[in-house]
Amino acid sequence: MSNIAQPSSDGDAVSSPPVAPAATEAVLEQLQRQLEEAQRLAGIGSWSWDLRTGAVAWSRETYRILRFAQGTPPSFERVLALAVDEAHQAEFLEVVHAALRGEREYDLEIPTRLADGALITIHTRGVVERADDGTPLRMLGTMQDVTAMRAAEAALREREAQFRTLAESSPAGVFQTSREGYAVYANQRVLDWFDMDFESFAGGAWVTCVHPDDALVVQRNRVQAREQLQPIDMAYRIVVKDRTRWLRVRSEPFFDSDGVTVLGHIGYVIDTSAERFASEERARLQSQLQQARRLESLGLLAGGVAHDFNNLLVGMLANASLARDELDPSHPAREALDDITHAAQRAADLTRQLLSYAGRARLERRQVPLPSLVLDIPKVLGARIPPHITLTVDAPLGPVVDGDETQLRQVVLNLITNAVDAVGMRNGSVSLTVSEGDYSADTLAQCLLGRERSPGRFAVICVKDTGSGMSHDVQERMFDPFFTTKVSGRGLGLAATLGILNSHGGAIKVNSTEGVGTTICVLLPVSLNRPTPPSVTAVPSGVLNGSGVVLLVDDDVNARSAARRILTRAGYDVREAENGADAIARLDAMETTPRCIVLDLSMPIMSGDECLRRLRARGSTIPVLMSSGYDADDVAAHLIAPGSVHFLQKPYTSTSLLQAIHELVGA
Repeated sequence: MSNIAQPSSDGDAVSSPPVAPAATEAVLEQLQRQLEEAQRLAGIGSWSWDLRTGAVAWSRETYRILRFAQGTPPSFERVLALAVDEAHQAEFLEVVHAALRGEREYDLEIPTRLADGALITIHTRGVVERADDGTPLRMLGTMQDVTAMRAAEAALREREAQFRTLAESSPAGVFQTSREGYAVYANQRVLDWFDMDFESFAGGAWVTCVHPDDALVVQRNRVQAREQLQPIDMAYRIVVKDRTRWLRVRSEPFFDSDGVTVLGHIGYVIDTSAERFASEERARLQSQLQQARRLESLGLLAGGVAHDFNNLLVGMLANASLARDELDPSHPAREALDDITHAAQRAADLTRQLLSYAGRARLERRQVPLPSLVLDIPKVLGARIPPHITLTVDAPLGPVVDGDETQLRQVVLNLITNAVDAVGMRNGSVSLTVSEGDYSADTLAQCLLGRERSPGRFAVICVKDTGSGMSHDVQERMFDPFFTTKVSGRGLGLAATLGILNSHGGAIKVNSTEGVGTTICVLLPVSLNRPTPPSVTAVPSGVLNGSGVVLLVDDDVNARSAARRILTRAGYDVREAENGADAIARLDAMETTPRCIVLDLSMPIMSGDECLRRLRARGSTIPVLMSSGYDADDVAAHLIAPGSVHFLQKPYTSTSLLQAIHELVGA
C-alpha cells in the first residue's frame, strides 16, 4: 500500500513511514469499533445499499434500532416491511425513488412497527452516489430512533399550548421578555390595553403610552431589571385613546436549566384602575364628608350666634325706632337715633349673612327667571368692573327656578365680585353663563352639597375667570365663614353663598388651577312651574294702631320689653310669657281671648313651633305671628291652614312689627 499522509503540527502534510498490512487492519478495526461506539452513544445507525448488486449493509446500531438479531441478513425489503401500513410503505418507496431520480433529498420520518410489536418513529436520511453519467450506484445514510425526541417535543408543544391557553384566557396580562428587556411574548389582554399589535409592542412602542408623570419610574425599573437582574414591582399609568388606565406590573427573572444564566423576565400585569379610582373616590367623598360636617358644625354655630345677636338687635332697633317716633322731627336726638338704627340694620345684614350660611335665612320664594336675573348684573355692578377686565354674559331664555330672587342675585354678585378680585390689576376676563341640563346622581356627587340632591333637571350658573386661581388649601377652606384671602374681606360672601344654595336645594362645583383661573358652577333645581304667590301690599303707617289683647311670647327679656312698648304705644293690651309652656298656662288663665299671639320660634322649655302645635291640637284658632331670625315657614306650614300664621323676621322695627300684626288681624 502507498504511504498514508499525516498532518504535521502546523497543518502541512508529511510522509509517514510505511505501515505493515497487519497494522493497517488493526487500525481499521479500531476505527470501526470507535465508529460503532460513537453510533451507540448518539443512537444513530448507518446503512448502505449497493444498487448494482442489491447488497445491503447495516451497522450494529441499525440492528439495535430495528431490533433485529445480529447476523440477520439486511435488506431493503425488511426495512420497507416495517412501515406501519401500506400508505406509509408507499410514501417510503416514493421518497426513495424520488431521491434516486435526483428530484429530492432522501430524508424521511416514518412510523414503524417492529417485530416485537413496538411502535417507534424512525428518522432516516441519506445520499445517492452516482457514476459520471449520473447513474445511481449506491445509497448511504443514517437511521435514528426519534420516538422519545418526538414525544418530548410533543409534550413541550402541549405545555406551550397549555401555557398559551392559560395566558390568553387570564384576566391579567401576561408577558415575557428577553435578557435585553425586549418582549418575546405578550397575551392579547396586554395588547388590548395598549391598543397595538405584538410587533409594535415588542419593538418598544408601548412606552409611548406611559403617562408622562410615570415615565421616569418605568425607565428606572426597566434598567434595574436588565442590569441588576432584580424583580419588578411597580404601578404606572398609561393613556390610550384619551383613557387613563392604572397598571400594576410584577415580574421575576427566569433562568436556564443551569439555574445561573438569566434568560429574561416573566410576569403579569393587572388593571388596577377601578381600585385606584375607587380609592380616589373614597378619599374625595371622605374629604367632602369631613367638609360637610365641618360646615354643618360651623352652620350650627353661626345660626346660634345670629339668633342670639338678632334678639339683641330687636331691642336696639325697636327701641331706637320707638324713641325716634316719640321725638319731634326737629329734635337733635333724632339724628343720633338714626345713626343707631342704621348701625343696627348693618348688624342685621351681617346676621342675615350668617343665617344664609347656616341655611336658616328667611326665603321669599317665587319663580325666578335666571336669564333676566343675570342680565341685570352688569348694570348692578357698573363701575365696579374695571375697564381692563372684560365681563361677558351668555344667558339664553329658558331656565326658571323657585327661590328668593334677592338671595340668588346675591349669590351671583358674590361670585362675580370674587372673580373680578381674582383677576386683579392684570388684563383678563370674567364670563357668566346660564344653561340647564339633566344631572345624574354620579354627576351630582362631584359637587359640594350634590350628594344630598336627587337626580333631575338643574339650571346652571357658571362664573369663569382668568385670574390667579386657588391652591388646594384655599379651596378646602373657601366656604368657611370669616375665612378670606382679601385684605379687606370679611369672609362671609362664599359662606353665605353655600348656605343660600343649601336652602334652595342646590349644589356648587369648583374647578381652580393656580396661575390659570377658576370656574365655579352653581346648580339649582329647575322650577316645576308652580304659581308664584302674590306679593303683599304695604299698609300705610297711619293705620297701624290697634286694640285688643296681644299675647307676647319671647324668652329674651330685651326683645320682649321692646316689643311690649311698641305694641302698648299702638294701643294694644299686651300680656307677656317667656316660653311656650308659660304661654299656654297664661292662655288658660285669661278671661279674654287674645286677638293674636306674637310667638318666638326658638325658646327653652317649649319652643314656638311646639307651642303652636299644641294650641292647634286643642282647637285654638288664634292668629299667630311667628317671629325668629330663622326661616320658620317650613316648620309651621304643615301644622296649620294657610293664613292663620304669619312670619316676622328678626330683628324688626316698630313699623314692621305693627304692619305684620295689621296684616294678620286687621285694625
